[in-house]
Amino acid sequence: MKIKTAVWALVALTSISFAETNSTSAVKTERERPWLAAPMLVSNPSFGTGGGVMGMYFFNTEKGSTNNPMSSLSGLALYSDTDSHFLGIFAKTYWKQDTWRVTAGTANPLINNDFNLDGFGDVKFTTKVNILFARVDRRVYGDWFLGMKGQLMAVNYTDPNSAAENYFRLADVENSTSGQLGAILSHDSRDHVRYPTSGNEAELGWSAAPESWGATESYSVTEGFYNQYMSFVEKQVLALRAYGRFTPSGTPYSGQSALGRFGDLRGYTSGKYVAENLVALQAEYRVRVTKRVGGVAFAGVSQLYNGSFKNTNSDTYYPSGGIGFRYMMNLENKMNFRLDYAWGTGDESGFYMSFGEAF
Repeated sequence: MKIKTAVWALVALTSISFAETNSTSAVKTERERPWLAAPMLVSNPSFGTGGGVMGMYFFNTEKGSTNNPMSSLSGLALYSDTDSHFLGIFAKTYWKQDTWRVTAGTANPLINNDFNLDGFGDVKFTTKVNILFARVDRRVYGDWFLGMKGQLMAVNYTDPNSAAENYFRLADVENSTSGQLGAILSHDSRDHVRYPTSGNEAELGWSAAPESWGATESYSVTEGFYNQYMSFVEKQVLALRAYGRFTPSGTPYSGQSALGRFGDLRGYTSGKYVAENLVALQAEYRVRVTKRVGGVAFAGVSQLYNGSFKNTNSDTYYPSGGIGFRYMMNLENKMNFRLDYAWGTGDESGFYMSFGEAF
């Protein structure tokens, strides 16, 4: 459980650093430099306490075009007091007047784990993960897109001490390399990608992870979300999100749904709470106090369960809430730097620093 929790935390770092989503607008305000950078702090039981830097560069794949959305290239580098590190590069590009959207990225984290597990003592080992993913979407009619996505992930456990070797044997932990391939139907009517004030974004996808591609057992993932954005008062936005992820019975642990991934929900350690299915609802109120400075308040709830929805109860219910600070680092591309503090049940809580909104 602890080992797989660490893997989920690594995947979550990838998603947090790549918070930017699809664009339907090339609206410009005032000319600014095409790049931005900001420090990042991180502290969690898997990675340790440390920091690093995030960077992003904006560019247009069609030089001189005012209708094609701005593409971006972003990177993240982190280092912690446990001698762990994380490196990632991510790109989101738009082509042919937003007819094609291409997303790709890679991340190479290395985590030095040190767990005190009942029955095993001080368990020490190193987890190294290599992730490569890509997605291609094509506009088919109006605001509707069809796409395909793929992912390859390799997980390797090295330098285990004797306690870790005993735990590996009992928990059946082993190195793995697996791949996924899927199809996506999406709709995007937002007025702007990075700070939408109206419109909606919806997506429904299905992907398969066959045993022949490295999964310990073949499984599939059905995943979807619906985001709605409304502005009743100038400089204030209400953002609503519904999200669901479903896997069949027998899905390997690494393929199951987990709180804390992709912002559903904030306030929980990614991978600590895992089950076959997840349903989450969130609301966030965003206020711009000045041209660049703003704040948010958010709340949400999730059900994490196995089998059918009738298996949900008070033990599968997870609330979340929090507040955040925003600073718009790039007015032309409406890119916010965000700092959120969120809390869940018990002693679950966490800080989030990133470019872009959670959804």
